Amino acid sequence: RIDSKLFLWILFLIQLFLIGAILRFSIISGPPHDGSTSQDSSIKFISRYDRKTEKPNQDIENFSIVQLGNFTKTFVETPYTNVLRRQPVTCFREGTVIQNDGSVGVDTNDTDDVRCQCHPEWHGPDCGQPEVIWRAFVAAKIPLNFTQFHRVRHRIIYFIQSTAASLQVLEIQILELIDIVELFIVCDLLESLSLRKLPILNTHRHRIILMHHRECTVADIYGHLMEQLPKDVSLRDDDVIVFSHLDGIFNRRAINYFKWYENWPQPVRFRHKYNVFGFFWQHPDSTVVSGFACYHSIFQDHPSESLNRVLNLDRAAMIVGDLNHFGGWLCKFCAQPIDIVKRLEYEFQHEHFSFDNNKNKMIDVSYVQNLIAQGLFVNEDVKLQKVQRFINKYYTPKYVEQNSWNFDNIITNIYAHWEEESDDEYL
Repeated sequence: RIDSKLFLWILFLIQLFLIGAILRFSIISGPPHDGSTSQDSSIKFISRYDRKTEKPNQDIENFSIVQLGNFTKTFVETPYTNVLRRQPVTCFREGTVIQNDGSVGVDTNDTDDVRCQCHPEWHGPDCGQPEVIWRAFVAAKIPLNFTQFHRVRHRIIYFIQSTAASLQVLEIQILELIDIVELFIVCDLLESLSLRKLPILNTHRHRIILMHHRECTVADIYGHLMEQLPKDVSLRDDDVIVFSHLDGIFNRRAINYFKWYENWPQPVRFRHKYNVFGFFWQHPDSTVVSGFACYHSIFQDHPSESLNRVLNLDRAAMIVGDLNHFGGWLCKFCAQPIDIVKRLEYEFQHEHFSFDNNKNKMIDVSYVQNLIAQGLFVNEDVKLQKVQRFINKYYTPKYVEQNSWNFDNIITNIYAHWEEESDDEYL
């Protein structure tokens, strides 16, 4: 009996000791931060995510550049012969009217010269120029040479800036062009293994190189690619290299044109539709010039230290896109609110924007949801413009439209009050 009492007293004293040790440790360490990071005396970011990072695995053991594109599926030959060139009339299938019986629609002129019959907003004798490309040639006052389609298609190499806080946009960037682009090089600005969690990076790992760099400039990505290329793989002079800045999504018709045609000046830049938080809000600036496309030969003609300057000139040889027909989308902060908080922290650290320091800011999910609901830019100094979904032909990229169930948060403003929405938003 005495032994049992002694045992209970010893157990009680041990518990008291442990409680005291825990309290002492808490006082020394201070209150827990719960994942928040204080940027200055008035702004705190609360994102509740693990900050531990590792360098991404850059193993490309099974790396390859497999040529994509099939001429006979992309073009269709007619039974007619061009009078001037004495060659069969060949039409670009997507832009050409195909009759119910499978025959190709054609038009003739006064000289009996046969042309393909084009769908609306497709141009050229072979209907191979989408509206956005045709307008770019006209705006740049560049003579059009419609004869130079490329039977041996170009390979497309796609450089992408990204972060672990932009996984939804990264999925769109890749899968919008997955049947056009041979090789993707994704440069992670945050050096996080979170990018590896995106299923498509594993599904298509033989076509994707993942790298990290603090800036992810054109020269950075190109230098890494050339270091990683196996000895039996090389780039051709006429390989087309396209580069998108963070959040840039290309118009797939424009990129596909560069794959099959040669009559375009270089470098080409793109005028993107400027969306914020989702495709339902547009920045009042309307558009932004971003990204480029050119042949690999331009990279060989300029040293690495001048590449960024040469390829990022606002006055490019040609700009694809205008105020009505866009060369793509720049969908800034298009993500779940928790990921937007992470992205805002990155942007603030790199001084991409600033808050009014006289205001106390707690940047958390609720704060972001309120911004999305009201249509305010991240520092609350810009009122965004509403975009109507069902009357805007460039509302979303094709991949998003076809997989809308997976992108509800960036297709529809789910945080808006019902009375603020027009009736057609929910049709």
